Amino acid sequence: MNNYNVAGPLTKDESLALRGLCISLVVLHNLIHNVVPFCENEKWFNPENADYFINNIANHPLLGILSYMGWMGVPIFFFFSGYGLKMKYGSTIPNKFEFVKKHYLKLLFLFGPIIIINSIHAHFSFFEVIGELTFLNNIVEFDHRILPAAFWYVRCAFEFYLLYALILYKANPKYLLIGGGIVCLSLMLGDGMAVRAIKFHSIGWLMDFSLGCYIATNPNVLRSVDSIIASVLLAILLFISAIQQHMWVVSDVLMILFLLSLRRYLTNRIFCFIGVISAFLYAVHPVIRNLWLYWKLDYMNGNMFVISISIASYFIVCLFSAYIYQLIYKRIENYIKGIIARNNLFPL
Repeated sequence: MNNYNVAGPLTKDESLALRGLCISLVVLHNLIHNVVPFCENEKWFNPENADYFINNIANHPLLGILSYMGWMGVPIFFFFSGYGLKMKYGSTIPNKFEFVKKHYLKLLFLFGPIIIINSIHAHFSFFEVIGELTFLNNIVEFDHRILPAAFWYVRCAFEFYLLYALILYKANPKYLLIGGGIVCLSLMLGDGMAVRAIKFHSIGWLMDFSLGCYIATNPNVLRSVDSIIASVLLAILLFISAIQQHMWVVSDVLMILFLLSLRRYLTNRIFCFIGVISAFLYAVHPVIRNLWLYWKLDYMNGNMFVISISIASYFIVCLFSAYIYQLIYKRIENYIKGIIARNNLFPL
């Protein structure tokens, strides 16, 4: 969830606001879907989950939507990965090793401390810890022993950095989109476990990444969604895709286009601030979520007012913790850079 300081078709504030909104959806979703009985359809489509959502959404619309559809904040970050890399590097990477090392170290320094803490708590073996810290346990999976569970995104992001350095940087974005479309078709034809496996890897999010690369090189595409009519139509299609098995495979792309159509209306100081700390918010929220779940909140037997207050408090604590983590991270980062500069060491 890196913030690339680039302009292009999207302004910096628009990019930050979209990140801010989407990380908010993800953070809230990751608690709420453990609290209320609206189960998501993120990794594969379960008709029972969709039926329950349809039949019960009127009772608790906000919590139901956040629980069932909140995961759709994730695709925008894969979109921004492709968008940011294409805007920053274009079709040229002078030193592939330096490119991979730079992005790996960023991920390691940001997420590594939390990965180590969780690995110790889970009594991981040495090789499992190495798999976690090298982000290679997507390739050699340790089944359910992947902690924090939300960090599957980090491993997919690292896969994209590797793929971009090896081949994607010189691929025509138009053909990348075609490849993403083929993946979508495979998701329609595959069984549940196969789809789950694909979407835990970068290939499952190729369409979102490719769309980012395409819009970076074809900014006029954004004009086609710059209208209220487009926003309403995309909102309708998005909702249908969330509950319809065959359209479900393009729901993440529809979510991206829908948010892009609203980008000018979402740009405000709150979302921009959250966008600035989005990576840190993603890093700390699994720990805080696990602490909150010790409260054993239960929708069926609990008081909805108490649950709502708890969810709001959780989000505020996540924001505060992310801001503090950012301050600490930046201070340590500047200290390390100072040591490197004074001793003429190799740059990070």
